[in-house]
Amino acid sequence: MAFVANMTGTTELDSSIVLAFEQSFLVANGQNNVMDQLAQVNTQIGAKSIQLTKYARLALATTPLTEDEDAARTAMSDTAVILTPAEYGRVVTRTNLASLQSGGKADLAAAQVVGFNAGSTMDKLAVLALNGGTEVFAGAGSDAGLVAGDICDAAFLNRMYNKLARSNVQSIGGAYVAVLHDDQIHDLRAASGAGSWQDVVKYTDAMPALANEVGMFKGFRIVRNNNIVYADQGGAGTVDSYRGLFLGANALGKAESQAMSLRVTGPFDALGRFVNVGWYAVTAYGIIDSDAAFVGITSSSVGANAA
Repeated sequence: MAFVANMTGTTELDSSIVLAFEQSFLVANGQNNVMDQLAQVNTQIGAKSIQLTKYARLALATTPLTEDEDAARTAMSDTAVILTPAEYGRVVTRTNLASLQSGGKADLAAAQVVGFNAGSTMDKLAVLALNGGTEVFAGAGSDAGLVAGDICDAAFLNRMYNKLARSNVQSIGGAYVAVLHDDQIHDLRAASGAGSWQDVVKYTDAMPALANEVGMFKGFRIVRNNNIVYADQGGAGTVDSYRGLFLGANALGKAESQAMSLRVTGPFDALGRFVNVGWYAVTAYGIIDSDAAFVGITSSSVGANAA
């Protein structure tokens, strides 16, 4: 299709339509981006690469100070984590006829669909980055070695807590965070007795809940996220594997050369019938502190291939 050179832009669209697009986009995006709340974000507009910094801990000051002498200076040391943002985006094109015949519903639907995709994509990119953390298996040291009993249970969470605590990793809001698939959370909720699952509404300490936080168990704030990497092992004849994320402070970093935003462009055709609705971002995720990022690999009693 050939287009005339004299094209129009977003300024030719009704401002009320653009506003409606943006509101629907933001709502849909916010409901599906869970991981950004756990990330250290560094935004440098137009940067080719962006540096996030990990600072080393200072040695403990166990020697008393001398009364008439100044305290010795200690140099801070840091390690640079370089992230190179890449372009991401998705676009749909709605026609004027679709807008008219749907009574304008197609306009809002386009923004909602795009917003949902934007939030879910950013969330998945963060999950994939964190999958580079240290792997800990509930059973044998491979996905194929998992058996039906290697579920995400209290004993496994105790083990993951120890991995973080023994390295003195700082907590996130008073506890570590476990980002888990719903199939893994099902097995945790099945626990009973003293010290078992605690729902958010039953927290005894007042603290703001994280997005998608569903409970507390064994020192972890449990956050549900079905973008967790899941491997269907049906073809291999073994149980399915789930790669839960066990995190402390400074585990996840996000670099933004251009923050994600709604893009509404057009119409670019001669009769003004087509409008493009999409999202665009130049960003990257990565692990900042490897001591604070673990991947806990388990099976589940309710997986498609549970036994």
